[in-house]
Amino acid sequence: MFDEVKRQALGKAHLLYGANPLPKEIQERLDLELDAILANGWDTVYVIARKLADKSREYGYMTGFRGCIGSSLVAFLMEITQCNPLPQKYYGFNIPFETFAGVDFNKELDITLNVAYDIHKEICEYLDELLKEEGIDKNSGDIEQSNGIYNFKRTIVSKEGKKLATINIVSHKLLMPLKELRKLTKVSPRWIRGDEKKEDIIKIVDILIKEEFYGCVSLERMLDIISKIEIDTFEKLYILQGLIYVIGASNILDKILKNVTSDVSQIISSRDDIMIYLMQKGMDRRTAYSIMEGVGRKKGFTKEMQTAMVKLEVPDWYINLCQNIDYLFPKAHNVGYAMIEYWLGWYGVHYPEEYEKVMQKWRV
Repeated sequence: MFDEVKRQALGKAHLLYGANPLPKEIQERLDLELDAILANGWDTVYVIARKLADKSREYGYMTGFRGCIGSSLVAFLMEITQCNPLPQKYYGFNIPFETFAGVDFNKELDITLNVAYDIHKEICEYLDELLKEEGIDKNSGDIEQSNGIYNFKRTIVSKEGKKLATINIVSHKLLMPLKELRKLTKVSPRWIRGDEKKEDIIKIVDILIKEEFYGCVSLERMLDIISKIEIDTFEKLYILQGLIYVIGASNILDKILKNVTSDVSQIISSRDDIMIYLMQKGMDRRTAYSIMEGVGRKKGFTKEMQTAMVKLEVPDWYINLCQNIDYLFPKAHNVGYAMIEYWLGWYGVHYPEEYEKVMQKWRV
């Protein structure tokens, strides 16, 4: 199966970025991931995930994702996700592979795919079919339901008994109106490249607020965030997505917003932001990863970590924020959800009549 993974990833890479040789930066990232996939036996996991995404597309739906699978370039090239983790100059979101695979690139993978409500059961059954074909026994419970969201979990184990990954299939209600809008308008939403018109982004944000997609925070707090960040790019849209779910001291969001400048790269809205920022300051990859994990998952913030940051002249306010944050989503997670919201808002801006007709059915 590794040859299939390599063939698909390389084929798409050359289609997007040109014939041999690929840009050095892209080739190195691709080699890093392919080496890890081969060494860990993850090829089966990637092929199964690709088949699940293909099955969703057969029903006319795109597949969304949660968590950090969007941190993988191979997953993007195999069309498992729509998240390009390469640096921004390649129309990517600059996401390290470590968030998905671990600092030694041998972590047990956690893959969560979002599928439309009305095909959730079918995709779950298809996953079990794929596992049976691979000789992998079903080893988890049935579909679970919580707050109207359905979740189905399966564990992938190698023939040697090594646990390779967990695959979760989670229902997502917004994928259904996206399908209807694409069918009604006969237009697919424009691929996100980072060059969206500012006025369109502003209109999209207005629509998202009106639709109460961010119902987990008050309108007053939402407008406070927007007034300080001036959301007029897709980058700022997924930063907003992350800030909404920052968990920490009661005033932690106020502290983050207080230090907002024109350079949004210093905003902590995801785990990856910390690792990327510290490496840009000159910190080694392993230490930066440890600090990211410690802060993002509230595993602890050691004196050694703080000393390492002080030596690199990391500002006191930044260190203080890291000490007070309890939980952060991965950047890929924020990007994935922001994409779905962006696409719905895109239809609202460019096809308002069709948008209203479809969304009337889906508003709670």
